[in-house]
Amino acid sequence: MIKISQEHKLRKEMGLLDVTALTSGIVIGAGLFIVTGLGAKYAGSYVWLAYLLGAIPVLFAGLSTANLATFYPVEGGESYVYPSRLIHKLVGFLSGWGMWFAVIGPIAITAKAFINYLNELPNVNNVPVIGGSIVVILVFFVINYFGLKVFSRVQNTLFLFMIGGVLIFSVWGLFHLDFNLLGKTSPSGTGGIFKAASMLIFSYSGLTLGADVGEETKNPKKILPLGIFLGLLIPTILYSLSSFVCVGVIPWDQFANDSAPYVAAAKSFMGPTGTFFIIIVAFAAILSSHNGEQAVATRIGFGLSRDKIISGKWAHINKHGIPDVALITTIIITIVLIVTGTLELLVTIIVAMFLFNWLVTHIGVLMAQKKYPEMYKESGFKLNGWKKIIPWLGIIFTLYALYLQGTKAILYAGIWFAVGAVIYFIGMNVGDKEEINRLTEEWPGNRYMDDVEI
Repeated sequence: MIKISQEHKLRKEMGLLDVTALTSGIVIGAGLFIVTGLGAKYAGSYVWLAYLLGAIPVLFAGLSTANLATFYPVEGGESYVYPSRLIHKLVGFLSGWGMWFAVIGPIAITAKAFINYLNELPNVNNVPVIGGSIVVILVFFVINYFGLKVFSRVQNTLFLFMIGGVLIFSVWGLFHLDFNLLGKTSPSGTGGIFKAASMLIFSYSGLTLGADVGEETKNPKKILPLGIFLGLLIPTILYSLSSFVCVGVIPWDQFANDSAPYVAAAKSFMGPTGTFFIIIVAFAAILSSHNGEQAVATRIGFGLSRDKIISGKWAHINKHGIPDVALITTIIITIVLIVTGTLELLVTIIVAMFLFNWLVTHIGVLMAQKKYPEMYKESGFKLNGWKKIIPWLGIIFTLYALYLQGTKAILYAGIWFAVGAVIYFIGMNVGDKEEINRLTEEWPGNRYMDDVEI
């Protein structure tokens, strides 16, 4: 048995800016500078509209997540703890298992994207994408290893610079719009806009992840819902406005087919200095996403292990208050994806994983009110009475968005879930059944906040 000392524990160090920078920072970098071009392949000059439509199911997911985050703030809550306690142990494990992959995937995507934008700089030799991506991953591994304070300082700096930079780009671009470009029809018609909207959900996917750091947030019942709402509002404005500018200054097909689409748009009206500026902004956005994704994936892995269905070693916390074994495992899998991943397929699989998690989150809101009515009364943000329509609408929109991902994405997601189910049943039958059942029956909040044994 290992005794966790007072300094080997999770630490409540995240305020509103930290949570907002985490939720917004994750989604903006991974979405804005990478996936917008993919969305334009389907929606054409209406990619900005696809972003607005994509925000609808995300809004419902955000409301349900904010509800559960104030119902019981806990580490790994949205990904694993809520569905495992409110619906079923297996459903909770598969939700967490899927979300772990869903956040690991963007770590690989953002690392590659950073190198693609780096190669757009003048006088930069062609940096190898795979080798350069691995270096990026290892640098941010070190940042995440040494604690929340280091992580938050880096994240907040990148986030604030990114917000300012995207706004400057967008406002500047409004004065150079070609309205003939904006009037072009979608290449796939209305169906293409909805397909793009379903894909661009990826760009909002970090919104609900703030609920996975519930035990590291100060005053979580107040800060988490605010951070989640800001995590939707800020990206929606920036996505819609900046993508509107991009397809209004260059043809949508040129934008869609460029490996660094925002650089292509910036070149058309900002000149060499402005182009250099947007590349630096892209760096901040992409690295903000990457940094946050490493942090959250680690907490999801940690959440999966805390009930000892997976090896209890994953629940180890280093002297800096970081689940280091979960972090190292996350990095190893990310590097494998760097070498083998295909961007568009990976994006649709990731979205399918998020949608499954959002589906069980909506169901969890409805179950919480029935299973734990006294606990639910203490929620800081409730969806009871007539507001129950929100999780029901969320279920409908989420199922439709899942359908739009296509058979291949759902099939690959199903394979990952099948692997997770095998691991779950092995863990439940090989480990200490009595202890696992005891742990999965209790609410685990603060289990690693004080001196405990693992």
